[in-house]
Amino acid sequence: MYVCICHAVTEDDVHDCVAAGAGSTKEVRAACGMPPGCGSCTKRLCALISQGRTAAMGTGTLTGEVTAA
Repeated sequence: MYVCICHAVTEDDVHDCVAAGAGSTKEVRAACGMPPGCGSCTKRLCALISQGRTAAMGTGTLTGEVTAA
């Protein structure tokens, strides 16, 4: 599904950016090549980033975190 129709950025694109370390809308926009635009995607971007960070924290993949086994 598209997150940003203006720049044809999909949810998968955002998930890939978050998995690669992007942790803010600014970082995701830069990684996806999304210059400032209408802003209608910002709310969805925030939700996807939050989901991605939560998932990464659970698996210990953020900044070298280690979870107890």
